[in-house]
Amino acid sequence: MNTLPPSNNFAGWLLNRTGRFYIISVLIISQLIAILLGIMFTMFLMRINSELTILQITQVAIVTALLMLFRNIFLLIYSHTSNRAVILRLGKWAINRPLVSGDTEDTLAWKQITSLPWRYVGIALITLFVFILPLSATYLSLVLKGDSDQVFYLIFAGIASGLIIEIFEVLFVERMFTIVRQILTPQGFDSQTAGVRGIRLLVKILAAFIALILITILNIAPIGYHQTVTVLYREIGSLNVLANLQVQSIIVGVFSLLIGLGISIVISNSISQPIRQMIKTFRQIEDGDLKQRVPITATDEVGELAVYFNRMISRLEELQTGLEKRVSDRTEQLNATIEVGRVASSILDTNLLISKVVNLITDRFNYYYAAIFITDAANRWAELKDATGTAGQTLKARGHRLELGGKSMVGAAITTQQARIAEDVGSEPVRFNNPLLPDTRSEIALPLIVGGRTIGALDVQSTQEAAFGSQEIDTLQGMANQVAIALENARLFQETQASLEELRTTHRLYVSEAWSETARQNGGFEYISGVETLGTGKDDSIVNVPLTLRDQIIGHLSLEGQQDWTSEERDLIEAVATQASLALENARLLEESQQLALRERLAAEITGKIWSSPNTDLILQTAIKELGRALRADEATIELKMD
Repeated sequence: MNTLPPSNNFAGWLLNRTGRFYIISVLIISQLIAILLGIMFTMFLMRINSELTILQITQVAIVTALLMLFRNIFLLIYSHTSNRAVILRLGKWAINRPLVSGDTEDTLAWKQITSLPWRYVGIALITLFVFILPLSATYLSLVLKGDSDQVFYLIFAGIASGLIIEIFEVLFVERMFTIVRQILTPQGFDSQTAGVRGIRLLVKILAAFIALILITILNIAPIGYHQTVTVLYREIGSLNVLANLQVQSIIVGVFSLLIGLGISIVISNSISQPIRQMIKTFRQIEDGDLKQRVPITATDEVGELAVYFNRMISRLEELQTGLEKRVSDRTEQLNATIEVGRVASSILDTNLLISKVVNLITDRFNYYYAAIFITDAANRWAELKDATGTAGQTLKARGHRLELGGKSMVGAAITTQQARIAEDVGSEPVRFNNPLLPDTRSEIALPLIVGGRTIGALDVQSTQEAAFGSQEIDTLQGMANQVAIALENARLFQETQASLEELRTTHRLYVSEAWSETARQNGGFEYISGVETLGTGKDDSIVNVPLTLRDQIIGHLSLEGQQDWTSEERDLIEAVATQASLALENARLLEESQQLALRERLAAEITGKIWSSPNTDLILQTAIKELGRALRADEATIELKMD
């Protein structure tokens, strides 16, 4: 639902009642008040200066009011047709339709509402000087037969009244349009700055000063002039003195106007120049240069604004510097974490992994000391595996260890599976005070946990108090988790490698025994093609290639020829030897499986015959008979003994 921004009660009430016709309603109210003020003020000035009758003044007022009525109707039509975007968006706002920001209508409405008051007043002044005053003066001169002084009095009074009512109108309209500008303000910065079409501050101040000077001159000068003319011309009859008075009055009036204009320019510049300088500084700061400051050249509110603005920019610069440092530190921490992860994923040697990690932590974070402890098999001690610095090497050489659950942060972290942090080591009750590390001021111990099981701890010490903030703790805990997983993976890898090596050794032994048994049973295997012996020729070249099966040599392949063997021929011989080894193994396994199948089949046949025998004698006879036949035994005996 569209809600009103903070505003005065009358403007909000009128906007809720009129909706899209709010602009026209405000202009009508201002016109009605302006007509009343203008007519009354003009009649008052003419009455005290021009010596017109009440009837003449009333007739001039009626004509002027009718002319202003036609002018105001024209201004309303112009305002309605030239501000269609504002009216359309106010209509959408009135029926709770969302106002889309960033489109053409949004930007156009913002331009129209920011320039409407001054466009309206400009056209009103032009019509006043070009249309209303000339026609009113003509009516007074031709219809009412007024003299030249009365006509000039009318023009002076009209100009003064016109300036007064237009100043009132622009102030009233600006005030009433504040709520509309808040509703129609676009979201984008570029749209806001590009759409501001109002009169600049310097022009406003100049216009206000000139208007006030003109109003003062036009109000006071005719009164003095009228009284002087009355005394000099009608009572004394001195035309020369009257002519001199007219010339002097014009010269003084123009001189006063020029002095007022000069003073207004100086005052306007004293206000607008610091503001322009501030806007220039704003743009430089917007481009990212927070070193810029607004020159403090004024001692009024503008100067105070510059002081507060400079302080704000100084704080923003400090904040940005702090944020950049925090981002840099955080980036460094993330890079260190990534490097620890890379090391953890690429090194499977636990000792090398631990050494790399502790040195990375001290190098990247500039810490005083870092160490990794691993629990022993009995889960009683935390043994130091590696540490940085001379103190770390000394402790490692001594076989330094800490009791789990004892008075040490490492032991407490492993036992409780929680990080232990000492912001000030002097006030930490549970801590091992190492004499080799006298400069320690703060310490953190992080458990190395894998799958709910604690395998050790990471201990980091610093020479600064409270060196471990929330970011540092998170970073070090992430490193500890990676190290714990890497250590567990390295341990599992080493166990797997040991199991594989044991399996390879067992298999090599099995292959060796199997082929030895096969060769023994068959009296050895040898096949010769060509001559019966090798190497008998004087210029013979011999190639001897072992027949290898899973790193176990089961035989040799030898070739003898009259030529030198090329590398391609040797590669071919080795390839054939490899395939021959595999084929021999497959053949042996096939023969072994066939023998096993034969034994199982014989066992099954004998078992079937035994189970089909009806009594004990027949079972014994069948068993001994079938075994003897299957094993080709010369004699077989079964003996039953009962205690």
